Amino acid sequence: MSQDVESIYEQYMSNLKQALPNVDPNFAHRVMYMERKLADELVSEPHIEATIEYSPGVDMDKKLLFIRERHQLEAEYADKHNILHVVGRIKIDKIKGIAADHDVVKIKGKADPSWNP
Repeated sequence: MSQDVESIYEQYMSNLKQALPNVDPNFAHRVMYMERKLADELVSEPHIEATIEYSPGVDMDKKLLFIRERHQLEAEYADKHNILHVVGRIKIDKIKGIAADHDVVKIKGKADPSWNP
């Protein structure tokens, strides 16, 4: 890969890490890419499957309820006590809102244009 193109990419990823420090930059990039790709579609929100890791000791029942009711996403407990699995349609602004919770350690996942059960 060309050195100048690679440095542009590295700067972009660094900027994503600064803007959303507790969100995996590859996940954030994929969500934004899908948003733009789906902009003219009937359903413009990318489908995501993600994990949200919280600080140890938080009330996970409250966090689960918050994700389900406030953000209208499907969520369930993971095997580890401080992690939730989240599925649904979401844009980067909503991810940013979830990540603003001071109890969130890391959000990572994948984004696709659609979901076929």
